Amino acid sequence: MKKITLLAAVTTLALSSICAHADTLLAPSAHAKMDGENKIVALYGNSFTFYNNNINTRLRDLTQSLLPDHAKGYKYRGITISSGHLGWQIENMRYQNTLQKWDVVVLQGNSTETISKKESTRQNFVDSATQMANMAHQAGAKVVYFMTWPKKDKPEDSQKLADAYISIAQKTGGYVAPVGLAFEKARKTHPEINLYYHDGVHPSISGTYLAACVFFATLYNQSPVGGALPVDTDMTPATAKMLQQIAWDTVTEFQKS
Repeated sequence: MKKITLLAAVTTLALSSICAHADTLLAPSAHAKMDGENKIVALYGNSFTFYNNNINTRLRDLTQSLLPDHAKGYKYRGITISSGHLGWQIENMRYQNTLQKWDVVVLQGNSTETISKKESTRQNFVDSATQMANMAHQAGAKVVYFMTWPKKDKPEDSQKLADAYISIAQKTGGYVAPVGLAFEKARKTHPEINLYYHDGVHPSISGTYLAACVFFATLYNQSPVGGALPVDTDMTPATAKMLQQIAWDTVTEFQKS
């Protein structure tokens, strides 16, 4: 009888531990701060993610310059499809989950997919995000939504995009990296910094670096100020510091709202 009682107690404790772990995967709100080390990160996206030698590369350089022990053991993988909508990545996620245990999965929709004039496009994003978030959580990963930015000539879309990503994060237990809001803050406070490629849609190196700084602040609850400059560029330390500060201010303000 004692053995049975002990076994039952151990089983209950194990189940409680599993449930507690599952709870930590789900963001209590879209504005919540993240916890944990968040070492192994997959970024599912498109050209917004892979322009300028990939956000994941820029994020890696920041972590190696700012985290203890040069961020040993931290890994970032960009899984991208040019012009891809989020739903195109479902099978990629299914496959990637067989290769690696991810701490964090980043989900990025196509440009303005979330606020498309076509209701079917918006619904496809919601359905795809819901499915992928569920897949990620079942595999033991947190979900972070990559809030995108508006086209350069459509700054009025910034809040619409923010609202769409906050909504899907709230629905699926995801966190949010408020990149789009950082673009908006930079546009207002430092208009001399060009965040866009010449097409007015894709990011310049400054835009990619700003996004990487937002992800660093979101994932690690730490300011990116003082982090490594983007390599192979002519960005000045002064510009890098401004972008780092914009990222930190945006993330901290977003998490307080």
